[in-house]
Amino acid sequence: MKSKHYVQYQFHNLKDFSYYQFANYKLRNGKRVVYKDINGEETALKFTNPTILLDMDNEGQELIDNFLKNHPSVLYNEWKRTDLKAQEKEKTKDTLESARAVIEAAKMSEKEVIQYATLKRMNLSSETDVLRAKIITIAQNAPETFMETHFDPEKDLRVFIVEAVKERKIDYKNSTYFYGKEAIGTNEEQVLVWLKDNKDILAILKNEIRGDKLPKKKTKA
Repeated sequence: MKSKHYVQYQFHNLKDFSYYQFANYKLRNGKRVVYKDINGEETALKFTNPTILLDMDNEGQELIDNFLKNHPSVLYNEWKRTDLKAQEKEKTKDTLESARAVIEAAKMSEKEVIQYATLKRMNLSSETDVLRAKIITIAQNAPETFMETHFDPEKDLRVFIVEAVKERKIDYKNSTYFYGKEAIGTNEEQVLVWLKDNKDILAILKNEIRGDKLPKKKTKA
């Protein structure tokens, strides 16, 4: 069943409204826009109600919308135009995205919960269920941000940077990251690139922080 398509126009100040007549106008290119009714007759367009609902399946009302949507009174927010069908679609999309994000947050492993909490600088002394509940709230309210962080292919390395700064293996001062005395970036993205380009140092840091095994040096046969 096809859903109805309505467009709403609403005057910015409902209390002060008595009536409103829309004048003909010119577009930026100088073209004059004149309202003509369904019979092709030029006529005044006047409203006595501060809220107008137009049915886009009605040819006459569609003509009104075509005239009004680029009107200076609408462009400068004296009247607000709302496409109710588009608004409904957007709300549906937001609800589904939020639901998907919440499902992903609810099924995160304990390791993933700790990773996400680390990246968001949450209190890691909290119980995992407490952290998960906070993450679910984030997923519900900001699903796009949550999904971007959760499925970031560089997530492990980003977590490591946070750990390295916390352990003072990488310093952050004056808006710059340092390894020893060497400046390695002014933001996390630059530090990521530097660590990838210096895999030997990355391996050493991982060993110092996490106790990871250092890669064995290849010996000549």
